[in-house]
Order: sequence, then structure tokens, then C-alpha cells
Amino acid sequence: MDKILGASFLFLWLQLIWVNGQQKEKSDQQQVKQSPQSLTVQEGEISILNCSYENSLFDYFPWYRQYPGKGPAFLIAIRSAVNKMEDGRLTIFLNKSAKQLSLHIATSQPGDSATYFCAASARCSPGTCRLYPNLQQRLQTQPAE
Repeated sequence: MDKILGASFLFLWLQLIWVNGQQKEKSDQQQVKQSPQSLTVQEGEISILNCSYENSLFDYFPWYRQYPGKGPAFLIAIRSAVNKMEDGRLTIFLNKSAKQLSLHIATSQPGDSATYFCAASARCSPGTCRLYPNLQQRLQTQPAE
């Protein structure tokens, strides 16, 4: 037991906060869910943070990191046009059909200990999206023959 206590293993604490979204209807629903709520990993291991969403119109998924006593800071983001986004030790995997994404932090380090936020947004809301608005405008401005 003393050997275990004496070992210099550093454990990282990653905490996930449930991000609440609101729909335009009067009832509030949770639009983005994160799991696990907390995660402990050894230094050098991979950390995997999961996020699921309900709205199929969501097409932009940023992740934020917040250190104690500081405000949230942008970390990395992915758009729905791609399934994977990498930036250094960070990788986001997006599964649009399952409405899930995950943030992988390779070779976890002490500086990774923080609170992580997953978010989601859409460029338009139901009833406001139109395909190819520039093409539609161009057709309307051309004189009829």
C-alpha cells in the first residue's frame, strides 16, 4: 500500500457541465447533454468527453475549457460537413446520424484539468432555412425574356 501511495501518479480531474439549451416553444428542454459528469485519468492517457444533441439543425459544435476562477475559453470546434477535426492533441469525432460527438484529448497533462463545455448551434432555425439563397436572389434580379 505504501508503494502505491508513494508512487508519483498524477491524476487529472476533468469535469463536464450540463449545458442547457432552450427551444423557441415555452417549454425548456435540454438540447445538449454531456457525459461523463466527471472524469479522472492518469497523466499520459487519453481523455474522452462525450456530447449528444437533439436538434438535427445543429451544424456547429464548439468545445470550451474553463479553468477555476476564469471564464470559458474557446478550445476547438467542428462543423457538420466533416466527421473529424484535429488540432494538436485535441480531436473531435462527429456522428451526425447518432447526433453525438466526442472530444479526445491525447496524452493528458496536468494543464488539461479543467471544466469542459460542449455547445451546439445552427445557422438557421426551422422555417428560416432556404437552399441556395444567392442563386434564388440572382434568378429574381435577372430580367424576364
